[in-house]
Amino acid sequence: MAGTTALNFAISPEVDSMAEQLGVRAELPAVLAMTQRVFPNAMISIEIDDDPEVAQEFHLVIVVGIARFNGQANIEAYSRWHRELSGTYPAPLKHVFRLSVEFDE
Repeated sequence: MAGTTALNFAISPEVDSMAEQLGVRAELPAVLAMTQRVFPNAMISIEIDDDPEVAQEFHLVIVVGIARFNGQANIEAYSRWHRELSGTYPAPLKHVFRLSVEFDE
């Protein structure tokens, strides 16, 4: 994929397999690169989450670790991530991706 930013972490085989099952494997690198742009100083990882209330409902949770809460800047980045997700990934399956922001403080 031309113009893709190199990721600063590896995608586990389990996440890669689940992304394939969910039909988002091809788009996953672009979503993760967008996350790195929106949260440039964060530690980023990705996890699989299952919905305990809905059988066979899985999501890919992008976990963003931030050193400290920075008020409005964090709120703006959170909102920007969701806006850019809509621009990066088509609507029918964007619900597969979830964002979790965690603070070290």
